[in-house]
Amino acid sequence: MPITDISPQELEQMLQDQPDLQLIDVRTPQEFYYLGHIAQARLIPIYELPYAFRVLDTTTDVVITCQHGIRSVDACHFLQSQGFDRIYNLQEGMASWEGPVEKDLSAVEQLLHPQEEGD
Repeated sequence: MPITDISPQELEQMLQDQPDLQLIDVRTPQEFYYLGHIAQARLIPIYELPYAFRVLDTTTDVVITCQHGIRSVDACHFLQSQGFDRIYNLQEGMASWEGPVEKDLSAVEQLLHPQEEGD
């Protein structure tokens, strides 16, 4: 099955209709927490996907997003090469998403300035 591009509206409908939908955000942790993410999204940065994909269910729909839809295409092709066949790509990524997002600026601060042991 080919990779299917979906619009933000189609993603919203999928999130409502499929409680087990796997929404994977392949941006960096800084982008995920600072720019905001869809509440149901799971962060798996693109550079971790070759190791972390094994935690995903190959029998359930997977939607991949990034910031502009470029990294997500690469992630979709990788998952396809690993046997996934229900893969969707959010067109234009989070830049096209107009729905609510969650941000965690304290997580960004922790990523940028991790406390040393003993602090």
